[in-house]
Amino acid sequence: MKKSKIILLLSLLVLFLCCFGASAQQAEKPDLPEMPPSVAETQLTVPAAQAQDDVYSYNPLGKPDPFKPFISIDVRPSKKEGEKKAESIFPLQRAAAESFKLVGIMGDRVRRVAIVEDTGRRFYPLFVGTHIGLNNGKVSEILADRVAVDEPDGKKVKRIILKLRKNI
Repeated sequence: MKKSKIILLLSLLVLFLCCFGASAQQAEKPDLPEMPPSVAETQLTVPAAQAQDDVYSYNPLGKPDPFKPFISIDVRPSKKEGEKKAESIFPLQRAAAESFKLVGIMGDRVRRVAIVEDTGRRFYPLFVGTHIGLNNGKVSEILADRVAVDEPDGKKVKRIILKLRKNI
């Protein structure tokens, strides 16, 4: 009991000294005259004033903006009739399905993989369900010697067969 009273009194004494020391330092500090803002401070406060209008501006004295993208891409779809269809980002959908050459087929009856080659001598794997061709064709089946691609053509479905040519 006696030890707990001593600990409590010492902690109150330390707390009192800390408060007294802090108030004494506040009283001794002289008031400094306000300095005019530097050029860097004024440039940093200008974008803050524009933030109210939701306008983003970044001006760190000649440095590039780290949040600005390197490439600006227009992602809005075009509805004009005279324009060409936008080119796909997938290499299998940049050329017609007939332009690909079937190089090989591997696998068993349950699961097969076909390999096609484009005009640029690049190879791509095909699975059932892979999209290929300019008209959004889809691989419907892979047989032992051919690949069937179904392309929608209005209301009908056009079937394109890619045959495996054996080297003689």
